Amino acid sequence: MSISIQYNDTMNTEEIAKTNLFAGLTADEIEQILTSVQVSESTYPKGSILAMQDEPCNRLIFLLKGSVKAEMTDPSGKIVKVEDIEAPNPLAPLFLFGKESRFPVQVTTRENVTALIIPKGSVLKMLRMHEQLLQNYLDISAYYASALSKKLHLMSFRTIRQKIIIYLLNLPEEKANQVELDRTQHALAEYFGVSRPALARELRNMQDDGLIELEKKMVRFVNKPKLVQLIRF
Repeated sequence: MSISIQYNDTMNTEEIAKTNLFAGLTADEIEQILTSVQVSESTYPKGSILAMQDEPCNRLIFLLKGSVKAEMTDPSGKIVKVEDIEAPNPLAPLFLFGKESRFPVQVTTRENVTALIIPKGSVLKMLRMHEQLLQNYLDISAYYASALSKKLHLMSFRTIRQKIIIYLLNLPEEKANQVELDRTQHALAEYFGVSRPALARELRNMQDDGLIELEKKMVRFVNKPKLVQLIRF
């Protein structure tokens, strides 16, 4: 069960201002925009469903506090973890517009969540009101399109080893031939769609084969040319 309030002075404008949607706008500008459209702030307890897979995407959901998990059910009925999303971030901004726009995943809260709910019509009105807001939305959409492209590229590799290599090579190097994992091994296994033991086993195998050295979250490329060779089709 969620609790919602329409925009008013009790809503936390400071939290709303932290979102990348309203970056570069003053508190007065944000208040002026939000009081001109239909918008609400809702709170959801842990385990609540914010959106169902394939339901019409007729609203922009922007997390202000807390985190959610996005899961997809494939035709066989298997549930696949897609990603965890933390505040302050939007849910499925790429799928808000277009014919037959629908949520691509089921979104469930991992903890108590506060979210800004903006109907599609209100989003359109807001984007017309302020050029910076329009630019921010386009930037957000471009970022998510890039992330989706990288995920699809990653999933095109069939073996766990190939997925690990492409992931590692896309991380920024802390220093020459060394990167730092930006996820735990548990989160990384979910991201790859494999089991945690299978991921750990392959990382050990890659060390045994003289490809990498792993110490906690730091990974050193021992044989980078060989890594690149292994992901060439």
